[in-house]
Amino acid sequence: MSRKRKDLSMAKARRDRIRSEKHVRRSGASMQPASQIEPPRGHSFAAERTMREVLALTEGHDFDSFEDLNAKLADLSRSGRLSEKAQAWKQDDPKWRAQELAYEAMEADDPLDALRLVDEAQKLDPDCTDAQRLMVSLLPMELDNRIQLMREVVVKAERNFGERFLEENRGHFWGVLPTRPYMRALQELGELLTAADKLEDAIAVYERMLELNPNDNQGVRYALVGLYLATEQGQAASDLLSRYPGEEDYTAVFAWGRVIEHWLASRVADAQSALLRARNVNPFVERYLAGTRKLPGRLPSSYRPGDDSEAQVAAAELSQVGLRLPEFTAWLRKQQ
Repeated sequence: MSRKRKDLSMAKARRDRIRSEKHVRRSGASMQPASQIEPPRGHSFAAERTMREVLALTEGHDFDSFEDLNAKLADLSRSGRLSEKAQAWKQDDPKWRAQELAYEAMEADDPLDALRLVDEAQKLDPDCTDAQRLMVSLLPMELDNRIQLMREVVVKAERNFGERFLEENRGHFWGVLPTRPYMRALQELGELLTAADKLEDAIAVYERMLELNPNDNQGVRYALVGLYLATEQGQAASDLLSRYPGEEDYTAVFAWGRVIEHWLASRVADAQSALLRARNVNPFVERYLAGTRKLPGRLPSSYRPGDDSEAQVAAAELSQVGLRLPEFTAWLRKQQ
């Protein structure tokens, strides 16, 4: 394969990963794959774009009540021309147009088309965080260089927000629509650091994200619990599991994460009890964590709780445990 074709192929794989944003949704949150696994393609930003259009068409209006606001939204929706109206209203706003191009780039099939759109976006708005992030993600470069440039994207976005904005909106990020490109950049930085085996740095990024958005709409808690366990930070993993009570009863990552957490603390009896509960939540995870079955090259685009599809996603989140704690893998095989 020629160098050019190889670079395009790699860019396409990264493009697919970005477009997934992320590929599996649970209660408004998503779960990321291990760095070596290519997730499925396809993600629409239609909902986010619609929210943005509604905000654009209602900005500057004073509403006396929720009823007035709802009436306005109903009026906008009835016409069926929400997007058209918003585009007309914002046609002279370069920042608006740049973000629209960034959305199109994130939804593009061809990485070259995506790069072209990103380039146009950056010409309109050099501060467009999504465009900067995509440029760093798509262009061929060494991993360390990609990490450095993604850090610069994050720092620039923080500088543009300003300390006052960051402090006032701490705990509510993602819910504030303009913060989403920045949160996407943070998430990608965490993934890049994990791919580079800089797990402590990745942990710091994910902890920052949960500080900014405890609701964790992006689902970074699943990646974070896997990293805590892989770096033998059992107490931190236990605290994180406890921050989202009840998830161990139905979430494979947390159920199996609790098994590993007990094992790390040498609470063998507790680990064995947790193992029985985890098998009830999803028995298929065990064969991936025990190494008796390999994860596929592409994770499923959706999953059913308790199904093998969920097991693949959960095992991907916990894959660093298998790489760094072979003793746990050996213990788990003995329990079969």
